[in-house]
Amino acid sequence: MKFRFWQKKKKQKQNLLSKRTPTLSSKPQPENITHWQKEQFLKEFNGRERAYFLELVQKCVLDGYPVCLDLYFFCYFSTFKFRILSQMSHDSRFSYLYAWGLKDLTDQIAFYEKRLEKWKSA
Repeated sequence: MKFRFWQKKKKQKQNLLSKRTPTLSSKPQPENITHWQKEQFLKEFNGRERAYFLELVQKCVLDGYPVCLDLYFFCYFSTFKFRILSQMSHDSRFSYLYAWGLKDLTDQIAFYEKRLEKWKSA
């Protein structure tokens, strides 16, 4: 009688183990792009900037970077830098703003590029 009881418990334990979802790796995974980012892309960029953004995304994906939130922000800030550089004039009143704006954008681009390198090697 005891023997059947132990077999029944063992089967129940095996059934519970088989019903569990497979364990994911302990490495963190990159975040996916949300609907909000897609809407932001469509609202904020004109046709030329969208083309630049998409070319940059395509180049990064071909280089082995995953499609994730970090890639989106890397391309987003790179496109803003493209916008500032394409609209830059020789007006000295705005040169200070251009310089600090470009510096901030370059820092953000470098930050997300480092994060992308982490996902690329993972």
